[in-house]
Amino acid sequence: MKSGVDATLAAGAAAVLALVALAYLPAARSLHYLSFSQDVDTGRLLWFAPAAVIGAFLFERIVRGTFYGWLRKKLPAGMAAPVVAALGAIPVAALRLSLAPRLDAPPAIAIGHAYLVAFALGLGLAWLALGTGATWPGGAALAAIWLVKGALPASFHGRPVPLLELLAAVLAAVAVALVLRKPLAPHRNAMWGV
Repeated sequence: MKSGVDATLAAGAAAVLALVALAYLPAARSLHYLSFSQDVDTGRLLWFAPAAVIGAFLFERIVRGTFYGWLRKKLPAGMAAPVVAALGAIPVAALRLSLAPRLDAPPAIAIGHAYLVAFALGLGLAWLALGTGATWPGGAALAAIWLVKGALPASFHGRPVPLLELLAAVLAAVAVALVLRKPLAPHRNAMWGV
């Protein structure tokens, strides 16, 4: 981990990312767009929970560890984070579309929504990796998000939920940038040529 960024700040930033990204769930519940069922599929949970945790940490290590580190050397300052977020969003969106219940919308909108949510979260995860110098905080945040989304027996009612989810993902990326503003300052300065 980089000097100046301790484990407490890294864990706090990861927690902020996960909590803000999942904030659409209580918001949708309070607006009566979400209800919980008692039908927990324990068979699905038995394979999904370990797969989500291992997959999240492995994904972060590969995408925002190895690939991001390589891109930072090849691209101008400030370009690696959006590029890795854009490319990393493709497999996440594809996995979501294959495992999660589909959005009740035309396929192009469902695909676009899954991609935009994954892109916004990926940007926050890239800033988390850059600001902390490690991939474990992003792995922990991503595992928590995947676990909640995959294990929660929820039913959505109405079209505002996808917009709430996208807004929460964007706000999560902004929240990480605010929490890590000091560790990210040298990178921001390099991007602006200061």
